[in-house]
Amino acid sequence: MTGKTHLACGIFIGSSLSIYYGEDVFTSFTIISLCGVSSLVPDICHFKSNLGKKLFPISFIIRLIFGHRTFTHSLLFLFLIYWGLNSISAPEPYLVSILLGMLSHIVLDMLTPRGVKLFYPLDVSVKLPIVFKTGGAVDLSLSSAFSIVTIILWWKDIYRLFI
Repeated sequence: MTGKTHLACGIFIGSSLSIYYGEDVFTSFTIISLCGVSSLVPDICHFKSNLGKKLFPISFIIRLIFGHRTFTHSLLFLFLIYWGLNSISAPEPYLVSILLGMLSHIVLDMLTPRGVKLFYPLDVSVKLPIVFKTGGAVDLSLSSAFSIVTIILWWKDIYRLFI
């Protein structure tokens, strides 16, 4: 999937979480932002990705050591992030936002023919039964659908404030 699709999905999930947690505007914005940014984090292993370009030296080193769609697309990576956030006592809404944003990225990449090394360091590619080409019509459709549903969620949430 493209970065736009990952980001649209992350913002959709973050918007849903902000409604679920029913927090104030600042916390809602933080939840949405964390989920959106974290939905791009697994592609830190790809130095041509949105995040990889911004953190090129780190991205390049990760790519050299692990390759693409391996460690940063695995349950092990998710567990290490969880452990790190839990060890600094991250508030639950923020911890959940980060983990679900990253998980959404991994699941979307499982919809591609290449799949991901979900059980890294085991060399087993995991993909879902239905796969789509990155950057194709389905990818664009998913990005559009996530964006439209997010706008509807925001509209309904804003509408509730004034009634």
